[in-house]
Amino acid sequence: MTIEEKLNSLVEKMNQDPSGLNNLNATYSFDITDEEGMEWGVKVTSLKVELSQSMYDESDCLLRMNAKNFEKLLDGSLNATSAFMMGKIKAKGDLTYALKLQNVLNEYR
Repeated sequence: MTIEEKLNSLVEKMNQDPSGLNNLNATYSFDITDEEGMEWGVKVTSLKVELSQSMYDESDCLLRMNAKNFEKLLDGSLNATSAFMMGKIKAKGDLTYALKLQNVLNEYR
């Protein structure tokens, strides 16, 4: 399964049962550094998740990582906090949103 397919599947699960979103309201941008043109924007509200194939001009949290680490993050085999501390993920913006994202992802695995 490609990264895009995994993302779409995850967004579909979240929209089918938004209870695991835990009233999160945030926008995220993901910049995949080793794949040209691979970037996404994700808008999360307490009731719905929207996926865009481009980053937002302004987001609450921008996360940069390589494709391998992004896939691991989606699969649950990479903890965002540990990866940030080890330099595998670079974050810009409000870091509390990165922690909240980790909790939401755990709800849907």
